[in-house]
Amino acid sequence: MDKKEYYFGCAEGDLRHEAITLHHTRYEEVGFFKKDEDDPYADSSTYFIVQTTDPKEVVGVTRLIFMPVDELPTIKHFNIMDLKKRKLLKMDQNQYAEISAFTKLPKHDVGLGLIKTVLNYSLTHDLTHWVCCIDERVYNYMHRIFKFPFEVIGESDVYLGSVTIPCLLNLTECLDTLKKKRPPLYDYLTDGLELTMEVVNK
Repeated sequence: MDKKEYYFGCAEGDLRHEAITLHHTRYEEVGFFKKDEDDPYADSSTYFIVQTTDPKEVVGVTRLIFMPVDELPTIKHFNIMDLKKRKLLKMDQNQYAEISAFTKLPKHDVGLGLIKTVLNYSLTHDLTHWVCCIDERVYNYMHRIFKFPFEVIGESDVYLGSVTIPCLLNLTECLDTLKKKRPPLYDYLTDGLELTMEVVNK
């Protein structure tokens, strides 16, 4: 089987519509969304896609939700510790976003490329933190395999059909941890980012 070629990027125009469609379709298939259910966060989101180059088909998607702290889905749906919430409220609204809607079609191994794309966007737009809620099994897997320093910010609860943990991810701490404990993954995620990060930090 020929190795597929992919395009990773921020979705605009028709690609944004395709990203939203894929997100809804996949979430309906697994029971996270009801058919034709309205997504209250779509208008406040920047979408990222993976697209095959031949034929052109969107096969993976995720997004960053930009909203005030209290309106983010993780903050609304979980019991967040007061201290952790105060930490978020002290941040400039341009420093954080909630990462969600991470999904892809089967047989496309594009997850890491999608994460790299969102990370690149985040660092070049001066984001320092991602808010997220992670399935308990995925949380344990990420800790075991990648050593990601997720900061638990509230009580786990059933959300979208599974036990889920509300978290905050400091992007700088994450990269520092990967550099020490998973150098190949760090190199992959930061390849092509160094120059951009230098410019941003000047």
